[in-house]
Amino acid sequence: MAQTISKSNQIQLHYYFTDNTHGFDAIVRNECEKELLNLYYDVAKTLGLNVFVQSEPPQEGGFIEIWKFIGENTNQITIIVSAIAIILSRRPVENKKLTQLQIENLEIENELKKNELRELQLKKLTESDINEDTIRKVVELLSLNYRVIWRRSNFYKKVIAYKRIHKVSEQRLFENSPIGADREITRNEFSNFVLSTDDLPDNEIVEASIDLISPVLKSGNFLWKGFYNNDIISFQMQDDSFRAMIQNGEMILNNKVTLNTVLLQSRRIDEDGHIKITKSIVTLVIDYSINGVKHITKDGQIYLDS
Repeated sequence: MAQTISKSNQIQLHYYFTDNTHGFDAIVRNECEKELLNLYYDVAKTLGLNVFVQSEPPQEGGFIEIWKFIGENTNQITIIVSAIAIILSRRPVENKKLTQLQIENLEIENELKKNELRELQLKKLTESDINEDTIRKVVELLSLNYRVIWRRSNFYKKVIAYKRIHKVSEQRLFENSPIGADREITRNEFSNFVLSTDDLPDNEIVEASIDLISPVLKSGNFLWKGFYNNDIISFQMQDDSFRAMIQNGEMILNNKVTLNTVLLQSRRIDEDGHIKITKSIVTLVIDYSINGVKHITKDGQIYLDS
């Protein structure tokens, strides 16, 4: 039978310095705290739980930060605090790049996550229901959220850059009393938690409909413009046959041309944790419509038949 998890409502983070002083560079401290606070709120949002995080007065002994979590009930807070403690300290199995699964599970509103949260019934759990199995399932769910993994990576990037920190430890507390043993992470382990890049896997969108705004009529590596998903995008046209057809004047263009394409988009995470499109490439025009009349391209027909 899985062991019940003790109540907790605080997280204590202890920075250990290489010297005997207790001062902490204010900018570094604030940057670390920013990443952790964003992580805390991303955890709560992912789990569909409301939480307020209150900073407690820092303590000496290296430098000790304490955050108190306030929410609808103590059981939900215990779940959040216990899951965060594991995420911050347990060495990840896959740590160098965000996986496609994490990106695909970006939106907590998708049906898969709705079902997972419904099965966990976090808002209905009693104190005796909160055990190791429950927390393990919660951590697995959180690990699919790229924001949580990315925020953790950012935090460890900050502590790596600050050479005075040789170790950090974190511990759960309940009303300032320690719960269980603290979890230590030494400097030589920090890099295990850091993502190697903020770039995400390319996203291929099949049958992406683009309303053409301005094609490129001259040879050269110029960007086309179109209207896609309610946004104006600039994109490279890598369908050589379609590009040649435009440049050779084989199409009569007007302001009602729609392209049905295979669209490849490169993405990265910006400093606020949002996914940004860095490059769009049309690799194939499957068909195009002029004034609502559809024309399938030669390469598009081959694509549809394959």
